[in-house]
Amino acid sequence: MRALFGRLVPALLRHLEGYAEIAGEDAREATSLVSRRLLSLLVAGACAFIALFMLCVWLLALAWDTPWRTWTAAGLAVLFAAGAFILAWPALRRGEGPHAVFFPRIRNELSRDRELIERAFDGKGDEGDGREQRTN
Repeated sequence: MRALFGRLVPALLRHLEGYAEIAGEDAREATSLVSRRLLSLLVAGACAFIALFMLCVWLLALAWDTPWRTWTAAGLAVLFAAGAFILAWPALRRGEGPHAVFFPRIRNELSRDRELIERAFDGKGDEGDGREQRTN
């Protein structure tokens, strides 16, 4: 029993070290992806805010000396409320979620290990059952 643990523990530690390395690579890629998207969204949001503000000022300046002045301001408020709802809707509803982007390799490795463990416990590890064994 002691000999089994003597061989098994170093192999498990190397395997866990591999998992940590893969998780670190996935975390670095996810951080890079999120930071690039966040920066581009921030710049796009600032540009859109300035453009919308200028459009609103222009519309109010056009309607200022007319009886449509209050209706123009109310219409702009309704338009902004509808725009906020439309923009917030995809973020608030549940979709694919972050699982599609973050840590794909570690999930792949965990599923492969789960499959190998299930095969080992089912007794199908080294038998020629017609399926190819994956090697890494």
